[in-house]
This record gives sequence, structure tokens and C-alpha cells, in this order.
Amino acid sequence: MTTDFETLVEHHAREGERRFSRWDGDLFHAVVYGPGKRLAGSIDGSADAAPIFLGWMKLVEEAVGLGYVRPGIIASEDKLAFAPENLMELLLLDLLPGRLGAMPPNGRAALLAKAWNLAEGLLAEAPWLNLVVASAMKNVPSLLDIEGRLLRILETALAPRAKSSFQGPYAVKVMDLRDVDSAFLPGRMHFAEPALVCIHDRKRPDVVAGVLLGAKSAPSLAFRSPCLAEKTVVETNLPTVSLTLAGLCVGDARVPLPMWTRGHAVVASRAGLIVVAAIDSQRIWIAETP
Repeated sequence: MTTDFETLVEHHAREGERRFSRWDGDLFHAVVYGPGKRLAGSIDGSADAAPIFLGWMKLVEEAVGLGYVRPGIIASEDKLAFAPENLMELLLLDLLPGRLGAMPPNGRAALLAKAWNLAEGLLAEAPWLNLVVASAMKNVPSLLDIEGRLLRILETALAPRAKSSFQGPYAVKVMDLRDVDSAFLPGRMHFAEPALVCIHDRKRPDVVAGVLLGAKSAPSLAFRSPCLAEKTVVETNLPTVSLTLAGLCVGDARVPLPMWTRGHAVVASRAGLIVVAAIDSQRIWIAETP
């Protein structure tokens, strides 16, 4: 016997097919009966459960119809087949189903609208920025903070970075990558953007940390990310950088590094940012000069 829920789902499936020329009915059903089941369970019993679920499902219909969600991304009710590559996928398939139920009922409808507007607006930006945001937002502590968190990421990623003269002085800060992965050991590194560096795990090359490097005293942000090798920046006219027992050498300048032992890898960008990894540490050292 067909339930009211199934009738509602089929209504929106038919609406999607009517409205969109490239409608993917299988994807729509997979999302509704996968992440949607998790959302329904989290808001079950709330007075606003029906309108909130309906609002989410309408957003899913729109996202599937416009191609914002990739086919095959739903592996099962509780798992995604691959990581979200944009904020839309992350919010609709993961964060909203998993966390909307913990939000105050009187604010859920507004959160749905805000989530859609933020995610759709970001889709107009470069693909690498969407990928970085989706990776960095995965562990956002609360949906109430999504806009502030997004703005902090964008400010770090898009802040103007003038080409450095590498004349010093050098400011050094240290960052521990254990929060990205408890066993992470920094290995091969490359810049994908002047302030975005990909760091591969030395023993597990497919495990990658993305690090957005905050300017001057601003904090840097580390997160699990796919490798952005295809976006690797080809830098020219950079000074020679090398590692010694005392720390970092940039041309003729010597830059001491705290808690330093033996170097493993170093990479620099035109923005005056130099990232260093040691042979026996989960930390990275970040040196910056105007």
C-alpha cells in the first residue's frame, strides 16, 4: 500500500521530470530515501517536521534538476559514495540531514533558506574554491555558524596576496596537523593557489591535508581534502629555498625554526609563503615575508 510519504515523494519526482530536461529520478529517490530518512528521523515528533522535510525535499528537487548534485554520490542510507565537491552537496546530503534536528524549531525554515542561498551563490565561484569550502566546512560545529564559518574561509582563500620580494623579515608560526588525521605525517607538498597548499601524508599518499594559510597573524585552516594537483600553481622567479640543521634558508637569509630537527620538504609561493615539513614531526612550519 502506498503511504502518504511515498505519494509526496512521487509527486515531487514527477514535478522534477516535468520541470527539468535532464532530470535524474534515480538520484532524487536515492537522496530522499537516503539522507532524507536521516533528516526525517532527526525531526520526528516536532511540530514543524512535515513542513521542514517538505522544504528540504523541494530544495533537493531543485538541486537534482539543476545538476548541483552528482549522480552516484549516495552509497547507502547513511553514507556517501564520495566526498562532496561543493557546499550544496555537503549541506543537502550531510549537514542538514545530520544536524538540522538539533536546531531550534523556530529557526529551521530560515536555516534551510540560508543554506540554499549560500550554497547556490558559491556555485558561481571557481571549482577549486567550492572543493576547499566543502572540505573545510565538513566538521562545522553548528549549523548556526555556517555563514560565519564560510565567510572566514572565503576571507582566507580570497584575500589579496601581493607578490613578495622575499627580502624579509620572516614571521614563523607552527601548525600541528594531527587534527586533520591523528596519524598524519607531512610528506610531499605543493601549492594549488598562492595561499592554499596540499600536503600529502608521507606513508599514505592518497591522504591529503589542505591548508589555507592565513595572512600575517590570522589563523590558518587545515582540513582533509582531495589532492588539487591539477590546480598546482607554476611559480617562477622564486628564491632558492633549502633546509639545514638550523632551519630554513631563503637565498642568503637564514630563518630559524622553533623545535626544529631535520628537514624533509619545503615549498614556496609568490605570496611570500614558505611551508616546511620535518623528518620526524607531524607539524608544519609556515614562514611569511612581505
